[in-house]
Amino acid sequence: MTPLSTCRIASDSPVRRVPPRPPELRNSAYAGQFDWDTLFYDVYRVGRHVVFQGPPLLNLRAPAEQSGYLAQRLRGLFPRARLIERNRSSEYWVREDADRIALDGPLGHYEIAVQPNLSARFAGRRVLHTLSRNNDIAWILDWVRFYVAVHGADAVLLYDNGSTDYASDDLRASLRETFPALVTEVVDWPFAYGPQGGMAGAVDGAETPWDSDYCQTGSLQHARFRFLREARSVLNVDIDELVLSPRGTSIFAATEQSRRGFIKFEGRWVSATTPHAVPRGQGLHGDFWLRDAEETDECPPKWCAVPRKANRVKHCWSVHNLFGARANRRISCEFAYAHMRGISQGWKENRWDAVDHDPARFAPDETLRAAFEKAGMLRE
Repeated sequence: MTPLSTCRIASDSPVRRVPPRPPELRNSAYAGQFDWDTLFYDVYRVGRHVVFQGPPLLNLRAPAEQSGYLAQRLRGLFPRARLIERNRSSEYWVREDADRIALDGPLGHYEIAVQPNLSARFAGRRVLHTLSRNNDIAWILDWVRFYVAVHGADAVLLYDNGSTDYASDDLRASLRETFPALVTEVVDWPFAYGPQGGMAGAVDGAETPWDSDYCQTGSLQHARFRFLREARSVLNVDIDELVLSPRGTSIFAATEQSRRGFIKFEGRWVSATTPHAVPRGQGLHGDFWLRDAEETDECPPKWCAVPRKANRVKHCWSVHNLFGARANRRISCEFAYAHMRGISQGWKENRWDAVDHDPARFAPDETLRAAFEKAGMLRE
């Protein structure tokens, strides 16, 4: 297990992160989902810097910078520390040689072990990356199997967001046993996912802003700098998302050959309806390969990137975007992902849409079927 040097505000402290969402736009679930007290997810080395990485500081910035350590390094004509703060993440980059740091100020006293950088482990690899909670281990193994066979993935970096259906050690063991030739890493990421926006966070039927969900962007930025700086390319997709090209092109290879080292692609839903009537929650990816002619829901984009081509300061890895990058505006015409309605625990919404199989309504996705055949996953 990879240790994190997490800093949380003490439970008896009167100071908490003030939510950016006005009280009138917070639904009944908001308070229980918001991250009130994480100051830094982790503190780790990146070259000559130590990175203090966490959610956006918001009102916590001033008291954090009153600590003697940060105050000293942020002042002067040539400060040794720099804060990069965005609406979903923050990082202090400090030129620092020490392996242990004492942070003492209004937010508490922290004795911090600077964690090592682990990018060498993934150097030159095509890395499959995601954040997951309680996805069936069988689903995760099939997801990896698909990307190894169809796209040439040779490494997996998975952040486990507090799964309760199994221990993260069980997932680690399953990945190692099933894919001994791959580099695999499971990082325990036990932080509040954050309140939803849009209709998922609706108040009185009205959409709310996406402004309080820090966990997944935090995991991506953490992966980017602590593990993946030297990776050949990185694909960010969920367990229920399978990237396809009608020409059978590897998304990793295409991204590596692209000018800006970044490809963004949209998704298309694949129905939970099958010709062989799979019971809810019991199917595998290879069971589902029908598209519903009556489907109207859209899927937000995902992406693949070459880490060395991204700017540390200007660009931010996030769930659906490489913020700050010019290439973020373009959607690929060749790649799209199959979004599997049948591979879901329903944590956000009920996606199960299986009905009787009507061939006039449901047509096979031949590109997806061919990919399943190639991976030895097709079930009919």
